[in-house]
Amino acid sequence: MGRSTQRDLTAHTTSIRCTPELLDDMTALVWDFGDYHSPVRRAWRELGSTAARNGKLIKDVQESDPFLIPYSIAVTVLQQITDGYVHLDKYLAFMVTLSPVEPETLRKVFTYLEGIVRKVPLDEIPFMNQPILARLVADAAPRRHSLAENILQPENGKPASPDSWAYEAVKWHIAKKLASKTFLDQEIEPVLEAYEAANGETKHRTADWRPSENIAPVQYRPISTGDLIAWDQPIGPVFASLAHPVNLDEAIKDLPENPTRSQVQYAMSRLSVKMATYTAEPNPVLNLDAHIRRVNNTVIHASTVLVDQGTDRPLMSVSLDGRGLRQTNKHALEILAKMNADRSSLTAIEKRVNDERDRLNARDENGKRIDILTPPPGAIRPTMPKTDSFAVGTGAGIYHLSLLRNHVQRVFGDTASLLDLKSKGNVFGKRAHEPATAAQEKEKKQKKQDGEYVDLIGKPSPEGIHRSIEAAGYKKLRILCLWYREATLTRMIHGLAHPYGLDPHDIDPDPSGEKTVPLADGIEAVFCNAEALLEHGPGAQRTADAETIISKFAEPEVLLAAWCETEIPVRGEEHEGMKSAEVKTALAENDAKHQVVRELAKAAVPSQFLVGREYDSFTKTFHIVKKPAKAFEDHRVYMGVLDLYRSCGVVDDRFERALYPDDDPYPLPRMAFCGIHIRKQATDRKYKGAPKRIITASAIIPSPDPGGPWRMIGWSNIHPQWEHYALAQSHFHAANYPLHTENGDSDFQRWAQAGDDVRTALQELHDELDGLPYALMIDGHASRRVWPGLHNNKQGLGKDPDDPRLWLPASGLPPSWTPASIIRMNCAQAEMPRLVAVTEKQKNGKTVPLKTSSDLYYPEDQPDGHPWFLFTEPRNYGKKRHGQWKTRWRAKPGKASKNADERKENELNSPWYSMTTREITPMHTRDGYDREILAVAAARLSHQALSWADRTRYPAPLHAALQMDLGHPQYRRSEPKDPESIEILKEASGTDL
Repeated sequence: MGRSTQRDLTAHTTSIRCTPELLDDMTALVWDFGDYHSPVRRAWRELGSTAARNGKLIKDVQESDPFLIPYSIAVTVLQQITDGYVHLDKYLAFMVTLSPVEPETLRKVFTYLEGIVRKVPLDEIPFMNQPILARLVADAAPRRHSLAENILQPENGKPASPDSWAYEAVKWHIAKKLASKTFLDQEIEPVLEAYEAANGETKHRTADWRPSENIAPVQYRPISTGDLIAWDQPIGPVFASLAHPVNLDEAIKDLPENPTRSQVQYAMSRLSVKMATYTAEPNPVLNLDAHIRRVNNTVIHASTVLVDQGTDRPLMSVSLDGRGLRQTNKHALEILAKMNADRSSLTAIEKRVNDERDRLNARDENGKRIDILTPPPGAIRPTMPKTDSFAVGTGAGIYHLSLLRNHVQRVFGDTASLLDLKSKGNVFGKRAHEPATAAQEKEKKQKKQDGEYVDLIGKPSPEGIHRSIEAAGYKKLRILCLWYREATLTRMIHGLAHPYGLDPHDIDPDPSGEKTVPLADGIEAVFCNAEALLEHGPGAQRTADAETIISKFAEPEVLLAAWCETEIPVRGEEHEGMKSAEVKTALAENDAKHQVVRELAKAAVPSQFLVGREYDSFTKTFHIVKKPAKAFEDHRVYMGVLDLYRSCGVVDDRFERALYPDDDPYPLPRMAFCGIHIRKQATDRKYKGAPKRIITASAIIPSPDPGGPWRMIGWSNIHPQWEHYALAQSHFHAANYPLHTENGDSDFQRWAQAGDDVRTALQELHDELDGLPYALMIDGHASRRVWPGLHNNKQGLGKDPDDPRLWLPASGLPPSWTPASIIRMNCAQAEMPRLVAVTEKQKNGKTVPLKTSSDLYYPEDQPDGHPWFLFTEPRNYGKKRHGQWKTRWRAKPGKASKNADERKENELNSPWYSMTTREITPMHTRDGYDREILAVAAARLSHQALSWADRTRYPAPLHAALQMDLGHPQYRRSEPKDPESIEILKEASGTDL
């Protein structure tokens, strides 16, 4: 597959390079409390231990970190008694502010803090002996630091390595400057052109877009966290019909008298600032992004509240305490009262909490609970704790990012060096389901119009599946379809028949599974009614039922794979009177899906599930999922089959075509790719120490010569042995996750042990590759505590002799056993450049704008060791393009109508898309291997997904390792609860929808 001529593309982003000019005159006050063993940090840990001992223990409930008790109190109080710009390190390594704090103030805060944690009566705290912690904190002298000196690369040429406090302080300074000028929302209007319709009428269509003279000024305000928010310009149904910018006071007066819940819902535009470092980039980069922050209707169900304390101070972000029904930090209120400090903001929150509690159980004259509607925008605005059905959709859109870039240039002028990236153009070939010619495109379109089956996911070929199964040592793949509803049986029949070119009506299965249906050479299906096995409940007979079915269909040298019907369990009459946590536990314990996964895994049978019935939480009714009218529209069915092939370890000729196309300008040597997934388990504070890390791995191994069958093998630290992926996953799913703790090891020790486990896996991988070299793929964010040698600020440096962790994943192994390169992935969008626009320089020297780009980009000067950035256009962006030409403030609320001609789409509550980004950095690459070729290979392994129609965030081997873990029957119990780990998994498991 030949490649087109290289292009000259430039990606323009919202990222700003840190330079001396940008950081000039920016300073911060820093209290340095010493290293881990310093007296003040030792006293802080002792206080945390006291908080843990005095904390309430609830049986069978995993508590949040009790260390947050003194931490959250201190932060809330310090924010109130300063100008709001204060950050206290959770482990008390440092405190940073923009304005001075008197030593006596700190002494009082930490004295009251310690007294409260030790349960000393409040009135007696001033008379107790001065705590060591309070004295040490007060005695620590702050030092005013220059941000430029701390953030920028030192003169000795070592990598820039800003202190942790600098990441917080620089956000405050940038936010204050961005808020110093109004944000200009310039309307874009369509350029219309006339054309003659088929009936001879003259009509108009949009030929282009151009800026209009309608410009709305919007004022953003800083938040104490370093973000900004358009506080006085809310977004919602009430405001969508008003002139932009809105007059908030007048808008509130015009609220409807008896509104519905959605009518009064609103959100706000938020800007974020986050500093990040990249390899070979001498100085850090500030990544700016635009978001939508939804406002919750209640405080008691929110975890964070934004509070307006006047325009001379930042909006304060207050974290709330409590489980389920939340409240203000009462301890912080008590301390502020004793110090005669202003506590009006927290008191106002407390008043609203009490009012909501009184209204929570109120009933109308019919005995129905009265809904608490979102109040008009005021000084207190709780943010939504999770995504839910809402009047304002998610995402700010790509046009908002272009306005943000313009705003940066207006505010900072020449002092802002915006990050632009370059690309040579498309490095990807056509996937199996993508038409290669105009004729094929026309044929596909016609089939869709006729309702015929069209491959929209990129299914593997039957020959490719059979060859992959044979390479794993099997002669045949038997797909065991287990169902209990006729509608699901029909969907399964169609889902298997169409991709194999069969007529679904020719398949007439026996419900007992006696009849085998050949699909292709070496591939067959059987259909068996298995309601007893699949129904939810305690499942006392589930093990026996599974054994009966497996014994009936399993044969030597046949890979048996189960495709099972299921449904999501919901609360029923049997759960009346139970608390939410109890209901959640009961539903999980009776979920047949996870029990069936375990039973099938014991017999080495990979499985995949298809939802046959869904529950509508609004109408409180169930509906059975039926086969769509058009053959290609049952996406869940086809995606489910594709993921079942992944569980079977199928790697077919799609990957040969993706990595080794004809006439490739990026010639890749024959080599394997290994992905390592590492995850922290949930921490249960009832036990000592930290839980063991979960590690799963997969390796995709090509044939030594082109055109041969590929293999996929897997490994886990529960069953530490490389074997065919289907078998490795089954052994992993059949076993329990490791016990929470064995010896009380610390978090640091657990990460170090994870590094040792990975080295063992790589040592044994050598025996599986038959001399082929391999590249190792890891998530740099998820594994940053494992290998210091992969940190940006450690490049070019040597191992720290005092650090017991392995420097690199294969440290200590013979050179021939180590990876040819370590490809570090990063999917954390907050650390990525955000794409605004793309321009192309044509051969005639003219520069033209492009709509979007899904290409691989790199820094323009291409310094040694630089990263690549893969931009991806979301799957639905090309259809609606919401957010391409307007901001959310100008979104239309839509119109519902039975008449299609009168119906208007609701732009306001639709999701708005911007480009996603992932960073690809080949590191520690052996001589003889080209970093660019390896980066292209990693991008192609994301582009050609194992079990998705488009790109996955991770390349295929790393994605397969992740899916092993996510599919474990105990995953929900084990998934981490800390925000960092949650965000890592969210970014990694996301697909570009």
